Amino acid sequence: MKLHALTLLIANITTVAGIVIALLFLRDSLRRDEALRQWLIGCVALGLGLTAFTLQPVLPTLLGIALTNLLSYGGIATLLAALLSLSGRRAPIVLLGLPIVALTAAQVLQPDDADSRRLLSAIVGVALFLAGAVVALQPVPGASRRTRAVLAASLLLGAIAFAMRIVAVLRPMLAGDPSITLDVSHGLFLIACLLASSFAMVLVHLEREGEQSHRLATLDPQTGSYNRHTLLQLGQRELARAQRRERPLSVLMMKVDDPAGGQPTRSPQDDERTVLHLAELVAGTLQRQDLFGRFGSAEFCAVLPDTALDGAHQVAERLRIRAETVSGTECGVSYTLTLSAAERLPNELSFLQLSARADASLHGANAPNQIVNAHDGAPMTRANVSFTTG
Repeated sequence: MKLHALTLLIANITTVAGIVIALLFLRDSLRRDEALRQWLIGCVALGLGLTAFTLQPVLPTLLGIALTNLLSYGGIATLLAALLSLSGRRAPIVLLGLPIVALTAAQVLQPDDADSRRLLSAIVGVALFLAGAVVALQPVPGASRRTRAVLAASLLLGAIAFAMRIVAVLRPMLAGDPSITLDVSHGLFLIACLLASSFAMVLVHLEREGEQSHRLATLDPQTGSYNRHTLLQLGQRELARAQRRERPLSVLMMKVDDPAGGQPTRSPQDDERTVLHLAELVAGTLQRQDLFGRFGSAEFCAVLPDTALDGAHQVAERLRIRAETVSGTECGVSYTLTLSAAERLPNELSFLQLSARADASLHGANAPNQIVNAHDGAPMTRANVSFTTG
């Protein structure tokens, strides 16, 4: 074995070992990520395939061909499956494995035609890495476009490596032994591809982990709306902005009414369908600048910037009517809403106080399926009934 081939073999083993150690021991959450586990398997297989390619001169011809193709291209296909799993998709095993098996069979049947074997394997390698780069550019929840672009660019290094082998076969042979130089360059490009793309995959994982932590801290896990803590913070910000600009701001508090007397109580599954439908109903009714969050198990709050009390009444009435008329057909559970509306006072500086006025009016309602209104600034003032069902 020549020195440069031995050097490449050592580089392959070192690269694969470094990636394995990093992904296994760097962080516990890395080991639990399905996409990273698949990526790790693909890196190991590809590294072993590079090693088998380097050892081909000392291996039996058919064994060297089979090991190189099955390990190298099986590893690349596993990397592609890992990329697909980032967005929740699963790659059909048959679709990924069939070209590899066909390539291996075709090369085993022509062991003496080295140029044809190299050309076929290079074309398949370019196609797989280009497919991986395209998949890497697809939207992934929680991953930034810049990180996905880095991942795609890293995978293009692999496509370049195999494209170099195509050039080596099609271009007239140069003086000396140019194929060895190109083979070494091919291996070095694949090593760079493994290192850069693995680093980008870890970045994607960390971004997704950070996004998930942010969602858990700010959103209600059941409905996807803001949780109470986040809505109080955002509501305080909107109240301060309304004070500075001397613009109106209103708050709607709403709750799902308990079943009327004589009707069966709702099951936990019915309660879940009810709150999910209510969240969708409110999201489809509010405007883009409005805020919406969950305040309790069946109690929600909406913040309406630049909206006076009359406008808040109109929004509340639309929600009340839609819940009464379409809930049974859209979610399979008929329910009604009681809502309360409150507008900020000129000297009101606390969103917590504003929401408390609306909440006190909501719980002071004397009948279900109605809209009540907090008229004055007393935090516990009982509101008058503004709208009732006919």
